[in-house]
Amino acid sequence: IAATGAGKSHIIASIAELVHGMSGKKILCLAPSGELVEQNYAKYRATGALASIYSASLGKKDMKHSVIFGTPQTVANSLRKFDSRFAAVIVDEAHGITPTLKRIIDHMRSQNPLLRVIGLSATPSRMGTGYIYAHHYKTGFRDNAIDPFFHTAIYEIGARALINEGFLTPPVFDTVADHYDALSLAVNSRGQFDAAQIET
Repeated sequence: IAATGAGKSHIIASIAELVHGMSGKKILCLAPSGELVEQNYAKYRATGALASIYSASLGKKDMKHSVIFGTPQTVANSLRKFDSRFAAVIVDEAHGITPTLKRIIDHMRSQNPLLRVIGLSATPSRMGTGYIYAHHYKTGFRDNAIDPFFHTAIYEIGARALINEGFLTPPVFDTVADHYDALSLAVNSRGQFDAAQIET
């Protein structure tokens, strides 16, 4: 669990490099959009290591390097290629575990029962189902986690800690001299405010 601004792309790069180095196997890093795939790929490449991109939206389906950054739908369309050669799946935006992601992970676990699944999120709680993990390394089991996908949250850093350590800029709140008088506004027949009325 890492707050926005913590550098999840750098964390993903470090984990991928570490797990590949320890296992000698391939690592699949999934992100929900091509934009995030490119961002995570760029941070990994900044370490000096080579990586591949497997994403139709980015026009690339390359698996020649040991660390592969991909989008779930493209990977799901080629599941047979993702086999026992993989040691881990790293999921960015892990609060959004979809049926497609579950299908990928289930398939890869069938190929390698020792497959590690690592998720990163700034928002590990979902409306209606609570936390995405069952156990927290500091606070123990979560009573309000309904069918969580992940077993344990193994690390957490929040915005306050990042601010205190100088990694994030502290927010500054100031009074605003201007204010709006909305007492005379009324909604129209469509239940909306008229633009002309708002501008006056």
